[in-house]
Amino acid sequence: MFCHNCGTALDEGVKFCPNCGTPIEVPVAEEPVEQAPVYEEPVMEQSMYQQPAAPAVEQPVYQQPAAPAAEPVYRTPVVNSEAAALSTPILVFGILGIAFACTFWLSFLGIIFSAIGKGKVKAFLAAGEQLTGKAKVGSILAKVGLILGIVLTVFFVIYLIVIIVVAASHGYRY
Repeated sequence: MFCHNCGTALDEGVKFCPNCGTPIEVPVAEEPVEQAPVYEEPVMEQSMYQQPAAPAVEQPVYQQPAAPAAEPVYRTPVVNSEAAALSTPILVFGILGIAFACTFWLSFLGIIFSAIGKGKVKAFLAAGEQLTGKAKVGSILAKVGLILGIVLTVFFVIYLIVIIVVAASHGYRY
């Protein structure tokens, strides 16, 4: 027997559908009534021009997926307090490192702040934590700040050398 609302297969004697909750109407057994004999026409041979009748195919019944047994339990992640305390300074030093690394005249400060941020990342990883959230962003910023700071500091030193050489070639004394 199947539910007439959702098509779920039902056990015998069930009064409600376990899937959708629809009340199940149990058909009442009626007493058999004698029928008069029905005249059947003789079956004629099929001609080669007639198509045979297609066999009746039962259509599949859509069954709704079962509802989850219980609601999911949401748990707050366990956070190591030492690691959580290190994630904010990592982010701060990463931001300072990249901010100063972008300035031409103070790019050496970008190297210093980025190196401090990378040191805090090592302490964070030594505490047994993985880089996530603020710590991961700070680590990336510190790495970019360190590279950018080194590149701009090299350009700044080359710029100073060129200025000194040009000034010396024109006869300027310091």
